[in-house]
Amino acid sequence: MGWIIVTAVVIAAAFILCALYVKQIAKHNFRCKKCSKEFTVNWRTILFSQHYENEYEIKCPHCGHKGCTDISGKDK
Repeated sequence: MGWIIVTAVVIAAAFILCALYVKQIAKHNFRCKKCSKEFTVNWRTILFSQHYENEYEIKCPHCGHKGCTDISGKDK
């Protein structure tokens, strides 16, 4: 019975750490690859978007392009 409590605590801690990490990423500015304008997004958008390294599948609020966007200020 004790292992169930430990497992629940570990899963809850992992969820909290993941949420904090996503909120930290959401503080960055994103740049659209099509129109080159910078914008910010809600942390929930990042949580459910696909990503690879510093590129995220986010819809640009300016031009509507749904493609990969770069985090501004980070070199590849």
